Amino acid sequence: MFVSVPHGGAAGNILRTGLMKRLLDAQPDCEIVLLSPLANDEAFVREFQHARVRVVDLPPHRPEGREARLMALIQASYIDSRVTESVAIRRQEAIANKTIRWIRAKRLLASAFAPSIVRKPTRYELIDRLVSHPWAEALFDRHRPALLVTSSPGLIFSEIPLLRTAVRRRVRAVAVDPSWDNFTNKLLPVRRVDRLIVWNALMRQQAVELHGYDPDEIRIAGAPQWDLYFRDATFVPREAFFRGVGADPARKLIALTTTPRALYAHHDHVLRILIDALVSRAWRHDAQVLVRLHPRDDLDTYAPFRGIPHVIVEKPFRPTVRAGDGLAVDFTVENQMHLANTMRHSDVVVNVASTLAVEAAIVDTPVVNVAFDGETPTEWTRSARRYYRFTHYVNVTRHGAVRVAGTPARLVEAIGRYLDDPSLDREGRRRVALEQCGFLDGHAAERVAGFVVEELNAICGTPAGTLAAVAR
Repeated sequence: MFVSVPHGGAAGNILRTGLMKRLLDAQPDCEIVLLSPLANDEAFVREFQHARVRVVDLPPHRPEGREARLMALIQASYIDSRVTESVAIRRQEAIANKTIRWIRAKRLLASAFAPSIVRKPTRYELIDRLVSHPWAEALFDRHRPALLVTSSPGLIFSEIPLLRTAVRRRVRAVAVDPSWDNFTNKLLPVRRVDRLIVWNALMRQQAVELHGYDPDEIRIAGAPQWDLYFRDATFVPREAFFRGVGADPARKLIALTTTPRALYAHHDHVLRILIDALVSRAWRHDAQVLVRLHPRDDLDTYAPFRGIPHVIVEKPFRPTVRAGDGLAVDFTVENQMHLANTMRHSDVVVNVASTLAVEAAIVDTPVVNVAFDGETPTEWTRSARRYYRFTHYVNVTRHGAVRVAGTPARLVEAIGRYLDDPSLDREGRRRVALEQCGFLDGHAAERVAGFVVEELNAICGTPAGTLAAVAR
């Protein structure tokens, strides 16, 4: 069996949630080939060393030539459909920034000469017939996998050769780690896989309505990377957490969680606003700011803030080899537990339309979303304002789970209100946690493993004790 781990994020979401052990226990004759750029990281290889596990490099992939031209037709046909509000916004961005040209012309060309490209169930059939990848073909020849397990349904470029070769070889594929925005928010439509495992009913509905999946092809498991939020052992006492990050237990904690600069380039401006509020005592409580950097954010950008009283800046990830998509950090169990404790022990979380709004909701921590830009106005197609119309994030704001601050003054005010009364919007947070998590029992990883084993058993037969092994 092939298991694709295209970067450190997937390692945290897939491998470190216990999938590997459950698969090995459930199928005593199964051998697993881990395909990952982290094959070049000695610590990663040691961590997953096992007699029935091989770790093989997963090279980066960039479509070129015929593949790139066909992908351009698929992309243009998809974004010109404006199938969701997010896709319509992405189309506006592409036109304004001139990153994708001749969108309408490409769609008309595809409709006339390659109509399968514009139909949901067959978008990738032509490209899969006409494009092959010799290195992937050789890999399949060498190991002859019965099943391919990938992180995403074709939205991570390094996994595309694996998925395409599986189609060409008629090897079944399972995607186990699609994120909540994958079906509504991307510049490419997802591929069809034989089994799609999603977090919740919303994602299942989107996969069916927007991408042509049959409901029977989809399983709902919850989000394995969030299982730890439902375990008491995950959390340390508040004083211990504050001591670990260098914070003052006598002060309220405001966590500013960043995004990559390509998506929002004004976190320094937001941080200055928070510092001004601290200095001017804008809140009725003494406070401090913990800046938690996104894995793709640059620590050096925040150098000017080092040494400022009551401001802590951290990027709590293990550095590793650079993946094909540029990610150069690994998500260890310790990293994930630190994040869970950050969400639990923060008094308010501040970010720009982040998945962390869901994680904060799980532990009932208030969130204020930033919907303004830098000191000078920014056109709408580059502004943070557009993120709050994205299809996936509307499923947070419509529940009243967060406060969206359109100005610096509103940001300071909203933080102050939550510091005074953290119970505000609690019901909205509860609804978001239930809707996005799918389950609140901490057993998503077990369900994912069970669904993968179900696929493997359908191919290889069911050994005795399989269900008990998966349950463990």
